[in-house]
Amino acid sequence: MRLDSKNIDREISQYLEAVNQIELPTPQEDVLAFIDSLKRKSLDSGPHPGVSLFEASNRIMSDLIVLFGVRQLLTQGAVGHIRLPFREYEVRLGVKGGWDLEAAAEGQRLIGEAFSVAQSLFQQKKRSMQNKLLQSVKRADYRLIIFNADAVKSPDYYKEESEQDMLYLPVDVWVERRKFKEGQHEC
Repeated sequence: MRLDSKNIDREISQYLEAVNQIELPTPQEDVLAFIDSLKRKSLDSGPHPGVSLFEASNRIMSDLIVLFGVRQLLTQGAVGHIRLPFREYEVRLGVKGGWDLEAAAEGQRLIGEAFSVAQSLFQQKKRSMQNKLLQSVKRADYRLIIFNADAVKSPDYYKEESEQDMLYLPVDVWVERRKFKEGQHEC
């Protein structure tokens, strides 16, 4: 999906509507059976039908990191002190291969990965994504990692440590969702 300042809000709105359509499993008295249904029973609704609520939850949170991260890139045009020349981003939600996002403008290219992870797993996931981006055979002038802000103690540290060859964009989904709902920042 190609995202720019004209369609980002509409795409986020449609995505959030799809999330709200998920039919949640009914709690059961047998706790183990309920846990098993969360991990194994496929959903019939939402942005990722055909997977369990557990798997859908992981994908949804990562997708929201991508969507709200791209929205920040489009509205702010920078990560830390690095200005970006891109006015649109090619995004792949819920993918298990390729890049989560790419952009090209003025002869320059960006590749990026996004994830939502627990604080205890952040460093491992970050290293894995750095390696993936740095070992890419595709030429890239900018490499970007977008992640959930609550995975680190000091999100601003990562923005300020950003360099063109490795940018870090922490996203607080809950703050961005509130701003989005309130219409504070329109693209």
